[in-house]
Amino acid sequence: LSGKRREKDVVAMVDSGATTKFLHRRFVEENRVATRKLASPIRLYNIDGTENRDGTIAEVAVLGMTIGDHQEQVVF
Repeated sequence: LSGKRREKDVVAMVDSGATTKFLHRRFVEENRVATRKLASPIRLYNIDGTENRDGTIAEVAVLGMTIGDHQEQVVF
């Protein structure tokens, strides 16, 4: 992953069934990843339809991602 400040090799889980991409809050904090606040937070729901107890997604991060020869900017 690469951001505005630096680049870091990381091991990540790829969930081919996921509907979007996520970064753990701890990773964002420990690596000082720049984020942008969303105008409207996104509610999270569990697989059984109940609202997730961890609350909402209120920020996003845009990072460069490289897998092999493929590179792209990804919104997390």
